[in-house]
Amino acid sequence: MPKKKQNLSYEEALSKLENILALLEKGDLSLSDSIEEFSKGVELYKYCYDLLNKAEGKVKLILDNGDDNFEEVEFNTNS
Repeated sequence: MPKKKQNLSYEEALSKLENILALLEKGDLSLSDSIEEFSKGVELYKYCYDLLNKAEGKVKLILDNGDDNFEEVEFNTNS
């Protein structure tokens, strides 16, 4: 994927990834086009994953209790 992906927001990158998945699932692409789109999808996946990891790090910093004691709290989606 070209370096321009660096300017994408997470939402934009995820949307592009979803579009690629839809194209691949449709099955109308040639083999070479499918491989090219798959490669772009892998790069977008890595980019989104990296953005999520960075966001997780920021959240952990926010959870610092202020006494220089860091308590790592698991995010619970059932709350």
